[in-house]
Amino acid sequence: MAVTVTVLYPNTSGSKFDMSYYLSTHMPLVQKTWAPYGLVGWRVIKHNGTPGGDEDAPFQVEAKLEWKDQEGFGKAATEAAAEVFGDIENFTDVKPTLMVGEEMGVWGA
Repeated sequence: MAVTVTVLYPNTSGSKFDMSYYLSTHMPLVQKTWAPYGLVGWRVIKHNGTPGGDEDAPFQVEAKLEWKDQEGFGKAATEAAAEVFGDIENFTDVKPTLMVGEEMGVWGA
């Protein structure tokens, strides 16, 4: 069954996040390294604030990684994780939070 891995980068005061590097170097590395394990797509969302606009978003960036199945992600995270996770320090100084889930419903594009 297909799964989505969500990677959330906290929005902490004074933290750095190099979006240019992330999109041009890190995500292509993720794609190249993990596609053989079943990664079928990804998308990146930059969070700008809360709906009322009066607060910063709790997370500055969110990446959604789409996988064929949980087993493929599990193998990638153990067998081919060092290069991907080791690259994090090149674009941010915050520790990401990872969550794994399965799609339960969808509407629209």
